[in-house]
Amino acid sequence: MRFIIGLLFGFLVGIAGAILFAPDKNRNPSRWPEGHPARSRNGDAGAGVDGANGHGLRGTLRTLQDHVNQAWEEARSAAEEAEHEMMARYAVSAGKPAPQAASGKKRAAQPAGSKKK
Repeated sequence: MRFIIGLLFGFLVGIAGAILFAPDKNRNPSRWPEGHPARSRNGDAGAGVDGANGHGLRGTLRTLQDHVNQAWEEARSAAEEAEHEMMARYAVSAGKPAPQAASGKKRAAQPAGSKKK
């Protein structure tokens, strides 16, 4: 119980110290010199929707969406390739054809005279 109280007390002292002794923030940080193309017209360093370079938030989101879509397609194709390789290894090791994959493909209809065992 003493350990938990000490842990809680230490946590609270650390938070209070971080709040009380935090350095003052500069209200107007200037990373880019005036007239630099990366700096937008109103001085918020391109954070707005329409920056001086034409990209801004919309361009960043569009680029991110393109990257996510590309990664998703690569993951999907890699999963299909791995499934085919797994089915081929199964067919070789078991000595019989691999069962149909459960990826939404319909199974071939069984002949009318055969029974499922």
